[in-house]
Amino acid sequence: MPSWGYDVDENAIRFSNYFHVLRELVHLHAGWLALEPDFERKYALGDHLHDDARSLSKIKRRLYELRHPSDYPGAPGERLRALLDELAAQDSPGDYRDFAYGVVKPTLAAALRIHLRELDPVVDEPSLRLLRQILARQERHAPNGEPAIPDIGALELELRGEPRRLRILPPLEEPARDEFVEVTERGDPYLTSDLYVNGEGNRVPTEPEDQRHFFHGLMDAELCAAELMARNMHEHPDMPWDFHVDMARQTWDEMRHAKVHEILMREELDCRWGDYPVGFSYFRSIYAHDLLGRLALFNGTSEQKAMWRHSHRRKVLIQLGQERLARVFDYLLADEVPHVHNGVRWGSYLLGGDERAYREKVRELRAGLDATGAPTGS
Repeated sequence: MPSWGYDVDENAIRFSNYFHVLRELVHLHAGWLALEPDFERKYALGDHLHDDARSLSKIKRRLYELRHPSDYPGAPGERLRALLDELAAQDSPGDYRDFAYGVVKPTLAAALRIHLRELDPVVDEPSLRLLRQILARQERHAPNGEPAIPDIGALELELRGEPRRLRILPPLEEPARDEFVEVTERGDPYLTSDLYVNGEGNRVPTEPEDQRHFFHGLMDAELCAAELMARNMHEHPDMPWDFHVDMARQTWDEMRHAKVHEILMREELDCRWGDYPVGFSYFRSIYAHDLLGRLALFNGTSEQKAMWRHSHRRKVLIQLGQERLARVFDYLLADEVPHVHNGVRWGSYLLGGDERAYREKVRELRAGLDATGAPTGS
């Protein structure tokens, strides 16, 4: 080892290997999230998916600074490829979770520790700061487990190798829920359409029983939203990396919203997740579309129309002195703004950068919806 730590090329090779591990984890977390039934584990997948996407973005930047290709820094070598192949071959949410958290993340963390120990802390301080942040995240995600390879950072790359093909899981039939949650075709019959229309006909849930059913349904809707965004990422790996970062953030946002509602039900409303049935008819109606249709119908319609309802609900609840519930809607409203922008940004991208064409697509698809945003005839 040189007295000044790693040279630039050695440093870049290490970061390139981390790139491949994190890219695989982000891709597969996004695929398995909807199939994980346990709410707490599903939440963790969404949280860690976002962490790893942010880490990968910073690694890409560091590779650029190290004079190395940042979009795709060579293909993984034979030993790393074998580890990633084993990760991709897992065939159930539990098997995937065990291997990702029991083997792959500990393997990544072990290499990060070696890198931190051996680098020069002055000449390579940018790497020092980045590695500390990424390591802290990996140790939070997977505090236990044994590395499969002592130091993946030192593995050789195939600099002129073909880009790695990412495994895409089969299309969803429907998302998974905790075994104690009843799933029916209709969902909760207590939830009437006047809760979901905009304008004078909108009814804000203000009584405890109304709020119990409403927030339970809203929690499931947030889970469906996270699952849609995660599947948008997973099923379209060739979209620009910024798309994946935006979808990862929205996945995490929707999962946080679900967590907020779960806590609110327990602490304020005397009910629990699973007290009422849920249904997937709306999820299926959106998921059936291609990526452009999903962005137009969900981001460009559901999220956009929800902004008015969140604002209206907040005002009514403040007037009634229900400040904590009102604050929830204030934060939901804040998050919907970038979610709508995600639809504009990436829907326009899919149409050659033509925002006008995207807005026309939104109008076209909205014509087939009823006042609640559900497909007519559903």
